[in-house]
Amino acid sequence: MVQRVTNQSIQNTVLNNIFRITEGLAKSQTEISSGKRILKPSDDPAGLRNSLALRTGIRKSTQFIRNIDNNKIFIQSTDSALQSVGLGMTRAKELAISELGGTSTQQTRQFAALEIGQVISQTLEAANTQVKDQFIFGGTLTRTAPFELSASGAIYKGNTEAFTIEIAQNTNVGLTIPGSDALGTDLNPSLTVSTPLANLNGGSGVPAGQLSITDRAGNSATITVSAGATLGTVISSINSAGINVTAALDSSGKGLALTDTSSVITQALTVEEVSGGTTGTALGIVGQRDGNLSGTDLNPQVTNATLLADLNDGAGLVLSDISILNGAASATISFSTATTIGDALNLINGAGLNVTAAINSAGNGLKVLSNDSTTVAVVNDIGVGTTAENLGLGGGRNVLDTLTTLKLALENNDTGAILATLENLDRGLDSVNESRAFSGSTLRQIESTDFIHDQDIVDQSEQLSNTEDADVIQSASDLAALELALNATLSTTARILQPSLLDFLR
Repeated sequence: MVQRVTNQSIQNTVLNNIFRITEGLAKSQTEISSGKRILKPSDDPAGLRNSLALRTGIRKSTQFIRNIDNNKIFIQSTDSALQSVGLGMTRAKELAISELGGTSTQQTRQFAALEIGQVISQTLEAANTQVKDQFIFGGTLTRTAPFELSASGAIYKGNTEAFTIEIAQNTNVGLTIPGSDALGTDLNPSLTVSTPLANLNGGSGVPAGQLSITDRAGNSATITVSAGATLGTVISSINSAGINVTAALDSSGKGLALTDTSSVITQALTVEEVSGGTTGTALGIVGQRDGNLSGTDLNPQVTNATLLADLNDGAGLVLSDISILNGAASATISFSTATTIGDALNLINGAGLNVTAAINSAGNGLKVLSNDSTTVAVVNDIGVGTTAENLGLGGGRNVLDTLTTLKLALENNDTGAILATLENLDRGLDSVNESRAFSGSTLRQIESTDFIHDQDIVDQSEQLSNTEDADVIQSASDLAALELALNATLSTTARILQPSLLDFLR
């Protein structure tokens, strides 16, 4: 049976073919001109998802590389500064040994003391090295010179926090070494509710005044902080203010933590100063958070009542024996019965060595000074112990104190003190080398990570190209084939569809 094919049916078929071919031509032309296979989600939904993931990965790797390249100079400068300190310690030891020789005199020791003074100046300059206007040994207190020399020795004014950056997903590294770990001591006691506000912020304290706290439900309260208050007093004042905020010491024992318990959220948790004061800033809690607020490190000073168990950021210190030499007097001090800083000081002061042990002016370490102006007190660790080093009494990382003690011994012509200082010089040089080894391993880690990110970018870029880039040669071939098909379609259609007046009259 023969079926009749109408002109309308033929026209619809022809138009559909022309539209299909024209669409293919447009797609091929777009791929050739843009070089891309995926220009909108409908082109390839699965491919677009992979493309977006790859682009995100490339951006992350690029940012990590930028972090490393912009900040690598900190660890490089740290190593250079420590190298300078090590050279100074080596020269100091050479001078100390030479001035113990049979040909040395009081006059030669005076000249040696002058050179040690230059070594101290160079060491202090290295300890206060700046990179990008930031002091690299100050911890996170990068705007204040971390070390200064006082009449009783070196004072560390930084904190124990390392300046860190993110070099990979969930991977942070410290680009600097806090001066308390490399060139000095910070006993860094943890906070308690009985800590006086006057002892916070390295002894600068918290001024009396007021601060305003607004919870996330919009309820506000003004907190009054009085002179002579403790952290416990401040915490109680906040907790009894009638707002949905609970104050406590944070889990690290370094600052305050504010927890918002509002059930209805209308704004951020906000802590502000009142009447231009600085009380809230000194407490480390000024700011806004869409959640709970963790305060900054309040850096408390040690006192005679500070427990040894609260030192070292709450990790505590277990004290072993130390030896003290002062002129003709010497003794071994055992701290087995000590539980507080005051106990440790009393044991030293009661040993009959004619010395005075006290807390240094920064409130973050101890000092021992001779009561006789003609002798120099030298404190040494015994065996592998690190008590004198950890308390800031001498040896190990306390290089500025060790050099200062040597200078005083040379000036006083105290050969016993010069000899006793040799051990501390050796321990100081070992400590500097250990810090250099740590910085070197950190530098190797970030350079290795930098290389990995570079390779990741290459690999992901190649995969991205395979996913979204067009095959220009194939697209050009498709374009030529489609042009031929379009011309053939138009030519064939022109022959088949030739309507005349008679076609419409029939």
